[in-house]
Amino acid sequence: MTTTRGFLFFLFVLISSTVKAYDFGDGSINIPDGFEGPITQSVGQGASLIGFTFPHGSAGGALLQITIWNPGQKFPEMSINELKAGSEKYLLQFLGGIEKKRNNFKQSQVEFVQISGNPAAKVTWTGLVQGEEAHGVMYCLVFNSTIYSFHTQDLSSYGGRYTKLAVNAFESIELKK
Repeated sequence: MTTTRGFLFFLFVLISSTVKAYDFGDGSINIPDGFEGPITQSVGQGASLIGFTFPHGSAGGALLQITIWNPGQKFPEMSINELKAGSEKYLLQFLGGIEKKRNNFKQSQVEFVQISGNPAAKVTWTGLVQGEEAHGVMYCLVFNSTIYSFHTQDLSSYGGRYTKLAVNAFESIELKK
C-alpha cells in the first residue's frame, strides 16, 4: 500500500511540474513543458499580446501567442451562427497581418472547432519566413465582448512537433463563464 501511495505521489509531482497554468482575460491555458515566458505587450486600443516560445537556439523558436482585444463596448447577445461569423471575420483580419510578413503564403479554408464549448474559427497556413519554410495555426473566438486570437508558428524543419503542443493547449483552454 505504501508503495502505491509513493508511486501516486511521484506521478502527481511529475505531472504538476510539466504543466504551467497561465490565466489570461477570461481563461486559463496549460502552457506545454519547454515553452518559456510569458512576454506581454500592450499594442494599444484595448489590445495586448502574451507570448511564449520554445527556443531552438540560434534558429529562433516555436511561438505560442494569445492576443486579447477588448473593443471597449459590450456586444449584444449573439447566436452560435453570429459568433461563428464574428470569429471568422476577426480571424481573417488577424491572419492578414501574418500574410503580409510571409512570402509564398497559403492558408487553409476556415474551419470551426469548440474551445471550452464555444465556437472558434481555425485556419492553418504555410509560408516563408526569412527564406525558411514555416507553418502555423491560428484561432479566433468572441467571448464576453472580447476577441481572442490564439496563434502558433514554427519552422517546418521541426516537423510540427511544437506547434502540435500549442494546438493541444489552445484547444484545451478553459474559459470562465
